[in-house]
Amino acid sequence: MSTLALIGATALVRYGIAHMGPAETPVTPSPAATIADTLQASSRESAPPLFAAQRRDPHDVLANGSLRGTEPDGGVSVGFGGHLKPDMALRRLFDYYLVLLGETDLSSIRTLLHDDLLRRRLDPPLIDEVMASFDRYTHYQQAAVALANQPGLSMEQQLTQVTALRRQMLGDETAEAFYGDEQRRQQQSLQRLAIQSDTSLSPAEKARRLQALDAALPAAEQEAQAQVSLGTTVQEQTEAFDAAQTDADTRHAERAQLFGDAAADRLQQLDQSRAQWQARLDAYTQQSQAIQADSTLTSAQQQAALQQLLTSSFHGGEQVQVQAMQSSGLLGKSN
Repeated sequence: MSTLALIGATALVRYGIAHMGPAETPVTPSPAATIADTLQASSRESAPPLFAAQRRDPHDVLANGSLRGTEPDGGVSVGFGGHLKPDMALRRLFDYYLVLLGETDLSSIRTLLHDDLLRRRLDPPLIDEVMASFDRYTHYQQAAVALANQPGLSMEQQLTQVTALRRQMLGDETAEAFYGDEQRRQQQSLQRLAIQSDTSLSPAEKARRLQALDAALPAAEQEAQAQVSLGTTVQEQTEAFDAAQTDADTRHAERAQLFGDAAADRLQQLDQSRAQWQARLDAYTQQSQAIQADSTLTSAQQQAALQQLLTSSFHGGEQVQVQAMQSSGLLGKSN
């Protein structure tokens, strides 16, 4: 990954879905054996409105929605005896169709996935296995959302519990295939954070322990970690510039000295894009607050006006991001 690609990376929205699928072949119970049952029950009682989309014709959604003109990502791998072999390609296939959440309901998304599998001319028993895996995956996603909303958990506790939840709900093989690499990266990140925040260590000792931690990584991950560290440096510098209201010329000069002229040019463009995005958010927030404060409008009229404002202010992908920011209480804050 290049420095510029790293700087421009964006986060993905995770999905929470209220759907009960076929039961999985029993998995060896873990200490979290009751977590899933508790979370599934609570999440079914209070599913977020974003996931309670109105049912639409699935094929119309696929042809005219956010996936219009795209090809399905991922695929289905076959293992011993013709059975499903879970891997990241399967997870990507599931996530490809789950992008449509909010545009239609989960039942319609299942229909689209099933039709995809039929076009691939897979054997019926294998299709059944894929659909059962999809149901467990969406069921896990709903429980994971509920777990993330549990108060008072440290990052280490959250990772421990979500790891147990994955294995209890998905099974060891699928949990490792879907999340194994990601989980190890998260564990390594927590170890790095613990070292960096340990006030009893000198800077030299912190550097030594971090170097030892990175040395245990595969070569490719060591390179990735180096890129992450560089990205952190860029982010911290940008935050310092913002706090000091540093002018554009000074920013460019200091960045060019550290990262080179080409990177400084690209970072300047990102600064401009970020400022434009923030201006759009501020304008939307101001207008939405005015609508909500308008006592001449009924509740239904306010909701219709807010929806129209969202639609006219942002395109499809941006609308999802803005809605997520609203749900998280981030809208109206400077980024």
